[in-house]
Amino acid sequence: MNVTAPPTQSVSRTARQTTYRAQIALIMLAAFSLSIVHTVYAWLAGIEDPGFTVTTPLAWGFYLVALAVTALVLREERWAQLVVLVFLVLVLLIGIFYYPTMFELRQQTTFGWFENDVYLGLLMLALYLGIQRFRGVTLVPKPAR
Repeated sequence: MNVTAPPTQSVSRTARQTTYRAQIALIMLAAFSLSIVHTVYAWLAGIEDPGFTVTTPLAWGFYLVALAVTALVLREERWAQLVVLVFLVLVLLIGIFYYPTMFELRQQTTFGWFENDVYLGLLMLALYLGIQRFRGVTLVPKPAR
């Protein structure tokens, strides 16, 4: 995402430039960080899923893969972009269709609902931006009137 002023418009000192890859990486990092915090919280509160807690290799394996894919976002190659998009689609499918079936009543805390909704929302936003990046779409600011 290039946020730059057109040549005919002066650029203020606070104008910044950003890229899809930087935004996607930050969004994914926020989502997975929130998920890690919730995993630790659920473990401390005794409401964790026994198969996915701070003591299970599955949880930390998932987070290692998720953070590796987040780092992969920073690459420009099309294959890397495609891997990120496939990963996001898979995680979203699991989060939307499988995870709710495992979400027991004791786990339905305010923080649990917040984490789930924000986590999925951030990943949907990352997927949308990733698709735009893959398509080669560039965002251009509207000139001031």
